[in-house]
Amino acid sequence: MTNDGRITTDRFFGSIEKRLENLQSMLEFVDATKPAEPTLRDWLKSNTSAESESTIEKYIAFQRSIDLLELQEDQYQTTPRGTAFAETGDPELVFEALLENVAGFETILQTLDNQQTTAAEIQASLQEAYPEYQLPQAVVGRHLEWLQAIGAIEKQQATDRYELTPFGRQLLRQKPDQKPTIDDLEVGSTYDRVELHEEYGGARYRGIAPSADHPYVFLFTGDSGMEHGYKDEFRGDTFIYTGEGRTGDMEMTGGNKAIRDHTEDGREIHLFENNDEAWSVTYLGQFECVDWFEEQLPDTDGNRRKAIRFKLEPVANDVEFTASNLDAVDTDELYERAKGAATTDGGATQQTTVETTRTRYTRSEAVREYALRVADGICQGCGNEAPFVGKDGEPYLEVHHLYRRSDGGPDHPDNVVALCPNCHRRVHHGKDGDEFNQELISRAEKGKLNHSGRKTNLSKIQLQPTPQVPVP
Repeated sequence: MTNDGRITTDRFFGSIEKRLENLQSMLEFVDATKPAEPTLRDWLKSNTSAESESTIEKYIAFQRSIDLLELQEDQYQTTPRGTAFAETGDPELVFEALLENVAGFETILQTLDNQQTTAAEIQASLQEAYPEYQLPQAVVGRHLEWLQAIGAIEKQQATDRYELTPFGRQLLRQKPDQKPTIDDLEVGSTYDRVELHEEYGGARYRGIAPSADHPYVFLFTGDSGMEHGYKDEFRGDTFIYTGEGRTGDMEMTGGNKAIRDHTEDGREIHLFENNDEAWSVTYLGQFECVDWFEEQLPDTDGNRRKAIRFKLEPVANDVEFTASNLDAVDTDELYERAKGAATTDGGATQQTTVETTRTRYTRSEAVREYALRVADGICQGCGNEAPFVGKDGEPYLEVHHLYRRSDGGPDHPDNVVALCPNCHRRVHHGKDGDEFNQELISRAEKGKLNHSGRKTNLSKIQLQPTPQVPVP
């Protein structure tokens, strides 16, 4: 969404015709080297028309403000969108960055729709749309320069008027009327990837696309990745997905870390396969990462390197309730359906005259709801109240699998407890994490972790062996 607090832009080095070329070169340099600020300044002075230190500082700050650059621990890095532009040079990525972070660009395109317009007329339209801002000609001029640089508008020198290019008209019309919703995704159906990202975020040009605003990590697989050393494949029901990183050893950062930590972060993984038609993808289903390993694979340049590969298991999506939301479901029914042992009852049959509406949830959602309800706002590790109330108005606790999924532990209500963030980190990262987890298992079996009176039947859970993937 547009940042309504900003309507000013800054230029970048070079003429309008060279601006995107210079910007792409800088982002390629940053992506490859992660330079400190002095190094980036020196590169700009050597490779562009940059001279003034204050101008360099201002232009770099603007690229950060529109989310193409970021500064982490005194080193500049490209954002996912910045990396995508460095790799593709697609001007639409720059337009999206401007549109989401600076007000006024959409108004200009609408003003130019089907008519040539002068800069003064565009200035008047902007002033009418944003009366709270001072909009001198210089501000409007810099907006127009960026739109010319990305090829969305052009200036007719003879009449001193601006008009939309075909690309500009495409940008103006690019507002899908209907966008896919996560709950309605069907395995085997095809979807428009552009619309998916418009609705839920995530980088459009990345194989791993975590959403910043929604609890989803979108993964995309296809034959085109083979040329960069990405080798994805099904092994039985397990999908082996190769992490991101085109050259050199892959690192557990960025999208790779998002996959590994998706359960801990409360995110769902949704997997799609790229089709031959541009932006068309087929939905393969919701998955969860149960393990990962390293394997020697070639990179883009054909050099052998350590590649990170994830084991993804499909998540069952077949738990139905007659209640419209899980809060209204009785705890015993929730338990039975979450463990997959319930039979159909109360639903519409051929003999019924009243149709019963059913709501479908993923089994993980039902298991999670059961664990949180049994805990009743109390951490089942330390026994203290949840440390704070979440955005949903409920005490904040995290669901933990006593037997890890990577060890064959099932997504079963007897295999989960609710912990405060501190206890959850202790289990996974503490020096005594294994001992603490064993203590939780013992207490669960004795029925001492909750107030429901139900003992956890861990002894009856059948651990499923995780498929062994050989590491060369």
